[in-house]
Amino acid sequence: MPWDDSLLDDQKTAASHIGSHARLLAGPGTGKTLTLARRVAYLVSEQDIPPNQILALTFTRAAAFELRKRIADALGSQQNDLPHVSTLHSFALRQLLRNSERIETIPSPLRIADNWEERNIILEDLKVILNMNLKTVRERFDLLSADWQKLEADAEDWEARFIDPQFLGAWRQHRTDFGYTIRSELVYQLKRALEQTEEFSLESSYLYLLIDEYQDLNRCDLAIISALRERGIEIFGSGDDDQSIYGFRYAHPEGIRRFIRDNTPSTPLTLGTCVRCDRKIIDLSLFVANLDPNRLEKPLEPCTGAGEGEAYILRFQNQYSEAREVAKICRHLIDTYEYAPNDILILMRSDRRKVFSRVLKDALETHETPVAVQAEETPLDLSEGRIFLSFLRLLAEENDSLALRTLLMLRDNRIGHECISQLYTLSCSNSETFSMTAHKIISEPELIPRLGERIKNELQEIQNVLGRNRTAFEGLSDSSEQNGLLDALRSLAEDVIEDTNRRVEVLSFLESIIEEENPVNHIDLLKTLSTSTENMEQELDSESVNIITMHKAKGLTAKAVIIIAGEDEYLPGRQVGEQEGDARRLLYVSLSRARNFLVITYCEHRTRQQRHTGRTSGRTRRTLTRFLRDAPIAPISGQSFVEQL
Repeated sequence: MPWDDSLLDDQKTAASHIGSHARLLAGPGTGKTLTLARRVAYLVSEQDIPPNQILALTFTRAAAFELRKRIADALGSQQNDLPHVSTLHSFALRQLLRNSERIETIPSPLRIADNWEERNIILEDLKVILNMNLKTVRERFDLLSADWQKLEADAEDWEARFIDPQFLGAWRQHRTDFGYTIRSELVYQLKRALEQTEEFSLESSYLYLLIDEYQDLNRCDLAIISALRERGIEIFGSGDDDQSIYGFRYAHPEGIRRFIRDNTPSTPLTLGTCVRCDRKIIDLSLFVANLDPNRLEKPLEPCTGAGEGEAYILRFQNQYSEAREVAKICRHLIDTYEYAPNDILILMRSDRRKVFSRVLKDALETHETPVAVQAEETPLDLSEGRIFLSFLRLLAEENDSLALRTLLMLRDNRIGHECISQLYTLSCSNSETFSMTAHKIISEPELIPRLGERIKNELQEIQNVLGRNRTAFEGLSDSSEQNGLLDALRSLAEDVIEDTNRRVEVLSFLESIIEEENPVNHIDLLKTLSTSTENMEQELDSESVNIITMHKAKGLTAKAVIIIAGEDEYLPGRQVGEQEGDARRLLYVSLSRARNFLVITYCEHRTRQQRHTGRTSGRTRRTLTRFLRDAPIAPISGQSFVEQL
């Protein structure tokens, strides 16, 4: 198709910009992703830019998949090769791997520890090594991550000023022993390498960089963009300061607000026509956005033909009447409006231990409505999936200490904490990695008196499994078809996962990732798994009403959106100062997910488990969020509203 096919005028202007850096301010539903895809098509078809000189970075794996798909649609048969589209973390990993021989600040080979390994191995070990409780160890890690993200770690006296130098030393030693890098340091390590390594080379001679969700970048992320700009790359940053919601990773709307000043020369561009939301939904969303006096002014108008839409703020006595009436609203939308269940999205501020979603799920099921609550864990976080993943890692790198440690922990092998502890102690005393010492035990079990034979037998069993599956994976090349990878994964799963249901869950999960990312072999697949922003990715059920947290709704849309617990005790909750702005922007993002029908609920009382949530934990009284108290829509009785449907 032509690059400008069906584009609005402002989309066409933005897509065809060239000659300077540019900031594209794009409110919800204004076609930002479409414009980014068509910009790529314009550069390739009209400016004859080779696709391998264009790089597009997104915030989540799902966003990368969607942008990649749209670029492929826009280019059509013109190109077999596509520009590289990935998350920033995935880009960082690829560049560090490419330059691993030039980098001495991280263990080699480069291996990213995932969330499960951080929680169950790294934090648990440091708890014992430092004689600390888990909460304190976690707090130290949070401080370490914050210093990377805010670039505090660049200060010359940073190590001396770090709150706990002993923790820093213990973690660095543990990292060496097990050969890992943690995900939160990945971008910082790329930033340091770009600045400090003269011969550091990128995977391609990029000329154009497109960045999605620019407002979600923290100082460290922005430093990467700055380093790429210094290499002569033209920056096209797109986003919306009203949708900056990741303050917990130190992102700040000032990044996109300062874009014009930080990247000179720059051209300001805007998209102002919302093709998603009906009028009342836009009006309520803008009311919330305009509570921020520092926001960048930008148009957001409904498109020609947009409807009035429906938007309501509903008051309930408690969470049980709230859940019951919300279930009736969903049933009404399905039966009367003829919405499919997955046209309805239910959002909440948080859902620790399913305190909110459990009540809603029970009510929806009572009304015979299919419902799905997004799981906090993936199939790879459960024991069988974790064993499978660890074997896959060992097939990619036989000396993977974290993977071997995981198998010793989880397999039915009579290997307990004492065996693992003695193995780790021996590796430390010999200044070896955990894996190196483990392999010695196969030939010298006497190195660990009394327990050595047991460890040897288990290690040999692990080697047997690897031996049965090695040929299938070694046969995968850089040009392998997906079917070859899937066949090898199925064979491994049949070997190590006895439970049929668990096996199906693991393979289905991996198949969805393979469809999104198109890895050619297991090594590429592991890279994708290593850099996924797990706490921000969305996995929705295509046949159900979906219940998810508000943060995970970013990038989604639905005909009907119901936001529950719209109370001041949660929005902003305990957040004050600039963090209160994060909560307000989170509400704005959530409101603007709705196309036609929007409901915000709040309760006057929350009892039982829900009583112990929010800013006033322990008290039952709740009040409407301050962000909606003066809204153009007055709250009404939720029960009366439902009775009139």
